[in-house]
Amino acid sequence: MKSVWSIGKREFMSFFITPSGYVILGLIALLTGTAFVMSFLTYVQISQSPFQFGYSSVPDFEETFLSPYFVFCGIMIMFLSPIITMRLLSEEYHRGTMELLLTYPLRDRDIIFGKFGSALAVLLLAIILIALNVCLLLPFTDVEKSVLLFGLCSVFLMGMAVLSVGLFISSLITYPITAGLVSFGIYLMMFIVGNVAEKLPAVAPLPNTFPLILKNIVERFYTLFRSLLLELPLDNHAKNMALGIFEPKDIAYYFLCTAFFIFLTFRSLESRNWRK
Repeated sequence: MKSVWSIGKREFMSFFITPSGYVILGLIALLTGTAFVMSFLTYVQISQSPFQFGYSSVPDFEETFLSPYFVFCGIMIMFLSPIITMRLLSEEYHRGTMELLLTYPLRDRDIIFGKFGSALAVLLLAIILIALNVCLLLPFTDVEKSVLLFGLCSVFLMGMAVLSVGLFISSLITYPITAGLVSFGIYLMMFIVGNVAEKLPAVAPLPNTFPLILKNIVERFYTLFRSLLLELPLDNHAKNMALGIFEPKDIAYYFLCTAFFIFLTFRSLESRNWRK
């Protein structure tokens, strides 16, 4: 545990020796603050004249403003996280310091959990910045504090899963910038897949002349394929959580996703050490 703390502390401090830590926190503060102000002003306009915006009455505050804001924060962290993860292991390989690190009495788990813990610490700082925006609502709305806390937890869980993916990519690629670009590409692909899957028809669009047996087979595969595409995007599981709705499957998804990619990171690090 002491080794994990030492590596995590060293890695966390290194974020703020270079400009990367200040850049990502500055971008998060700017983007979340701007989105918060614009979204809140838009909701105020809608609540004053709901009929002009297609609502029959004043829309629900959590559904119209709060949930989309938390999901936006999670998506924003997803696309900014490569700045954090690209250097976790890739930089050690690129500088040749991984061999020096392995000469110390450290296990692979100390390195991986220490690196991942430092990334989570940066994520917590980002959550604090988001929480500062959300706390401005408390004097003016009757939103329950538990709903706000659960929304912040949804952003944290989504960010945790995203960081585990980036850590795994960083363990595969030697150059940090390349690792960051690959991570960004994967997140973008998952985001696009989620949007495309939502627009797919619920039933396979097959002609009426299609053979009945083949039609049943194709429809089953299509339903399974569509279900997988809908479950794949990381942001889809945060929508209900951001409303304060407790769904065990959503929480389990993020923890299983995190555990899976950390497991792959272990295998990747072991394979590199074995080759050397």
